[in-house]
Amino acid sequence: MTELSTKAETLSSLQTRLKQAKILPQQFFTVQQWKNNPTSILKSAKSFFQNLPLIVRSSSLNEDTGSSSAAGAYKTLKDISHRQLSDAINEVIESYDDTKVLNQILLQPMLKDVVLSGAAFSHDPNNGSPYLIVNWYVGSDTSFVTGGQGGHIWRQAQCAPVDAPESISPVILLLKELDKIFKQTPLDIEFAISNHSKKNTLWLLQCRPLIIQFDCETGEEQRLRLQRIRDKVASGMHANPLLLGKKTIYGVMPDWNPAEIIGLRPKPLALSLYRELITDSIWAYQRHNYGYRNLRSYPLMPHFFGLPYIDVRISFNSFIPADLNETTAEKLVNYYIDCLEKEPSLHDKVEFEIVNSCYTLDLPEKLKKLSEKGFNTDEQLSIAKSLRKLTNGIIHRNHGLWKADAKKLETLQIRRTKIIASSADSIEKIYWLIEDCKRYGTLPFAGLARVGFVAIQMLKSLVHV
Repeated sequence: MTELSTKAETLSSLQTRLKQAKILPQQFFTVQQWKNNPTSILKSAKSFFQNLPLIVRSSSLNEDTGSSSAAGAYKTLKDISHRQLSDAINEVIESYDDTKVLNQILLQPMLKDVVLSGAAFSHDPNNGSPYLIVNWYVGSDTSFVTGGQGGHIWRQAQCAPVDAPESISPVILLLKELDKIFKQTPLDIEFAISNHSKKNTLWLLQCRPLIIQFDCETGEEQRLRLQRIRDKVASGMHANPLLLGKKTIYGVMPDWNPAEIIGLRPKPLALSLYRELITDSIWAYQRHNYGYRNLRSYPLMPHFFGLPYIDVRISFNSFIPADLNETTAEKLVNYYIDCLEKEPSLHDKVEFEIVNSCYTLDLPEKLKKLSEKGFNTDEQLSIAKSLRKLTNGIIHRNHGLWKADAKKLETLQIRRTKIIASSADSIEKIYWLIEDCKRYGTLPFAGLARVGFVAIQMLKSLVHV
């Protein structure tokens, strides 16, 4: 069985085993061997490498261990001639931070005609999940390998039946081969691709254990988890008899924008609070109160193993005026979904660039574009009429819905003070603070935020006309 060891020993053990990559010819020796007989080592290197320029690499016992990689801690010297070799070996030895005589020095020829180089991982270094990650740089400068600056990145689940970019597909195959050799031990490798006589060759430059502070999920566990996500997404894509729209889209930035408010990977408590206070039902209560369709039984933000997404079909349903007839409303939601599908860059701008959620001075002009999508004149007039009625109800100077919402915020502070000062136990206080936060906090806040969106769109339309 091949085992991970020092840099030099690991490469040596793989030299005759790998099918997906090659390893450069090499010689290595210990500090003790160098001190005992440097002349013999120099003579052997001269005979083995001929006059090729060499790279003198560290291979310390402190590198590439199960607890520390010590990447970049010791010297590596490039383009070393045989005349310079003795000094270069001594310089690498001097860079070691201990005097262990079993530390090694690795000699290899300089790799020529490099067209691409990089680093790759069998697992995500941040959380230990089984994702194949390749970070690469196109060009002859192999300093990128250890420097890690710039370049391109590719990430895929180990079980994903997808094709990587052609230029790095051999690296993916190499990672999978190494995964079998080392029995799914998390790995960190460095590689380069050379091109000689129009033929690409993949070279493995280093293979070491990836230091992860987590228990790694197995490939099978990941496969089952991704299958559950796939099933959940597929189920959500089906037509729903009580929802408009033939399908949905999931996004992290539309509507109540979890990406900005709680982050892409929120803690469980943050996710739970956000759903309870807003996205499970409060958001829909507010929209219905303001004259939009009733979506109160539809949570806006499902999550996939803790990653929150907005169900865009539900969101678009909630921007349809409640009095708009079903046929026109259905066409409108499908139109909105098609627009976002064609222009995914608008995920954070759906209400300004796709959805007509209120009446504006340039609305008639916007609605004319619907003619190209099969909306007749009567349907366009019906949409405009419904939005005008809805908008007037929101912004009316004397009876606007926003006025009542503004007053509720004052009530929140009064009730909060009373609850905290009461003799109720902690659990009861938490319950009532959450209930009041929804009723007198997030519900009116959602209404005032809606008024803000209406105001911005009105101002934009003034500029436009």
